[in-house]
This record gives sequence, structure tokens and C-alpha cells, in this order.
Amino acid sequence: MTIKEVLSKKDWKQFHAVPRRIYRNDPNWICPLESDIESIFRPESNKTFENGNAAVFLLLDDQGRPAGRIAAFVDHTRNAKQDFPTGGVGFFECIERKDYAVALFERAAAYLAQFDVQAIDGPVNFGERERYWGLLVKGYNKEPIFQENYQPPYYQSFFEDWGFRPFEQILTFQGDMMKVQIPIFRRIAQRARERYPFHSEYFDLKRLDVMADHFTRVYNRAFAHFDHFKPISQEQMLVIFKEFKAIADPKSSTIAYYEDRPVGFTVLLPDINPYLRAARGKLNLWSLPGFLLRFRLARKKQLKGIAFGVDPEFQRRGTIAVMIDFLYGPHLQKNYDEYFLTGIRAHNTIMVNSILNLGVEVDRYHVAYRKMLDEDLPFEPFPFTEE
Repeated sequence: MTIKEVLSKKDWKQFHAVPRRIYRNDPNWICPLESDIESIFRPESNKTFENGNAAVFLLLDDQGRPAGRIAAFVDHTRNAKQDFPTGGVGFFECIERKDYAVALFERAAAYLAQFDVQAIDGPVNFGERERYWGLLVKGYNKEPIFQENYQPPYYQSFFEDWGFRPFEQILTFQGDMMKVQIPIFRRIAQRARERYPFHSEYFDLKRLDVMADHFTRVYNRAFAHFDHFKPISQEQMLVIFKEFKAIADPKSSTIAYYEDRPVGFTVLLPDINPYLRAARGKLNLWSLPGFLLRFRLARKKQLKGIAFGVDPEFQRRGTIAVMIDFLYGPHLQKNYDEYFLTGIRAHNTIMVNSILNLGVEVDRYHVAYRKMLDEDLPFEPFPFTEE
């Protein structure tokens, strides 16, 4: 067994070979885009590097074959708001060898030790929390949604046996587009519009700079009170919007306004994962045309909800209902058969309760774990829902 840092193109090729070995007989696995993952660990494409550090490691077995991988990282900006410094690990994959898993965890911990971290979270992302966050613990028989972690059941024992404890529960909800409990939301929305000067607008793909500004203003107010919150800039959001522009459906996302002030947002995108299977993790000159053809010819797609937020000043005023009432109509019913609301924290009870009113069900559960390196510090997990 050998563990080395991933630095060269050859190293990255072997890094991506690990999940191919693990999931080669798994019919549900869809290979994540390799470029998507690599971009997370490039300073030029990930702003977290401006005040953060990361390293990626690869484990080779005794025959020199890729058998495990892990990334370790620390976000100093986020840590500045925490009670104690915390590191993270993510993109963990390992064949069913506990000694290999332990070696990877220990190598990651050794890297993080230089930053005096007192706890380690994992598996999480080096950056925003809307993607690649948490370990799949229920829903193994489901195809993964784009940028959603997918893992085999035996990973859970790897994490827990090394000392990780469940810290945060992340929910994915699934709903039938034709079974949305829209009358409830329409009644609430009507009352809200009678009391307040609310209105909603579709995302304008020709004014992405304005959309990014309005989204950012709401986002930074809506989530400022959450642990791990890190403000996002208009420039960062604009980059993200431009990345999604090619697949975005402007009639599936909205920003809610109180007069001219942005106070809420709902962002849903067509899920591209079903059309990426044949690309095998690579979108290039050869695979891109096929992907686009499959995506555009699909009669009905599934929607992925990636971002929801309401300015705290306008929560419990019917803002969410106003947005749902605005979005739900013939366009969504014609073009989408089901929808998934991802990355919903179980402790965000206002959002969870609002979503449940749609008539959805929890489709899969992810758990972000925490290992305390200093046992004298309190371990205070977030509330979990009943499964």
C-alpha cells in the first residue's frame, strides 16, 4: 500500500480510476464529471483557496492499482466564525478494505494537523454546501442526482469505526409534478399578495448580472444565522449562473420581490445526470454532442431544486407560497414528470415543513459526520428527522 499526493495528470487519472473500480458492477452509479471535481482543487476556479488550503491523496494497493482516495482541506474564512477550527475531508472512495480506509483517514488528518484543527467534518465539499455533501446512508438503490454524493453501504462503517459521529442530516425530497398540493399554496399566496406588495419574476438569462445581484442579496441575509455560513459575492454567483446557462430553464426559477426589493429565491434546474451516463465522466468534443442531443430530445425531464431562500424579515409571510404559485403551471407540468429538492438540512425546520406541504417524500438521506480531535470540546450535532 502506498499513499501519495495527487499532483500530476497521471495522478488525477488514477484518482478518477478509483470509483470506476468500485462501481463497475453497480447499475445505478453515474460517473461524476471529472473536470467538475478537479476544478474544486484548482485555485483559479475555486475562491475558497483565497483563504483556505487543500490537498488530494491517492492510495495504491500492493499491485500498484488505484484502490482509494481522499481530499483534505480547511477553510480559514469559515473557521473564523466557528468556536474552534475545523477541517474537512471529502471525495473519499475506497475498496472494501478497512485498513486502506484507516490509512486514508490518517493521512488526511496528518495533513490537517498543520492547521491545528480540533475537529474534522466529512464527507463534505471544499466550498459551497449545495453539492458533494454528506454520506449516503439511505437510498442506495437510486441513481444519483447531478453533484450528489453516491456511496456503497460499507462506507458508513468506515467512517463510524474511525470515530466519526453523525453531525448533520441532509435530505433529498422527491415529488410527482402532477401531484403538487398547489391549492394550499395558492390560497396562502393570494392572502399574502393581498396583504403585501409581493410579486415574482422568472430568471432573466439576458440579465444574469442583475439576477446574481438580487440572488446574492437574499442569500447573504437568509443564511447568515446558520453555522458554517460564508457570504457569497455577486461575482461568484455570476460565474455559477453562467456555468448553468446552457441547461437552465428560465421558467423553473424565480426571485420574489417586496415592491422592488428581492426577498426570496427558488432555483430549479433540469437534472442532467440521466444524460451524462454515456459520457463516463468526460465532456469533450466527442461526448458533448451526444449529451446535448440526449438532453434536448428528452420528452420529459426531472427537475433538481438546488437553492431556496427567504430573507428572514419576510419569512412566515407567505413568500414561499408566492414563489410556488408563480412557478407551478402548464410549463412545468408539460416538461417535467418529477422533481427533487436536494441539500435540505433537517434542522432547517421552516424549509422542511414548507416542502412537506408540497406532498413530497424523503427519497434519500445523507449524513455529514464529525470527528472530535479534542475530546474536551463539546460535540453538538444538529437535530435529525425521524426516518
